[in-house]
Amino acid sequence: MKGVFAICFILGSFVFMRCDQPKPEIVNNKALEVVEKFNQKCPMMIDSETRIDGIEVKKPNTILYKYTLMNVSVENVDTTLFEAALRPGIVNTLKTNPDLKEMRDLKANFEYYYKDKKNKFIYSFTITPIDYKL
Repeated sequence: MKGVFAICFILGSFVFMRCDQPKPEIVNNKALEVVEKFNQKCPMMIDSETRIDGIEVKKPNTILYKYTLMNVSVENVDTTLFEAALRPGIVNTLKTNPDLKEMRDLKANFEYYYKDKKNKFIYSFTITPIDYKL
């Protein structure tokens, strides 16, 4: 699952505009094209339990990853344990993956949205630059 997060983060590195770009509206259009292209592959199973449903660019400077846990019911999820299990690995990837340097430099936010096998909301959380600051 960490590998898929890394792939999504790398994709995200193409999504956010660079500070030195003279025409941000053009960069935003390119970002939307990248997201749209990725989303054409979605939904996509990333492991036996997890499906990525798509990615969205949100303002300000946030990328939203939407997931479905295929074998989970919301009634059976302890959200405190759920976040505690996922957050450290995601933060570690953000801190250590050299391909994510540009995103760290941009101080991007990462939002994760999870729903269960019946399409019911389970939990969402956001990782901010404060969380992954080196």
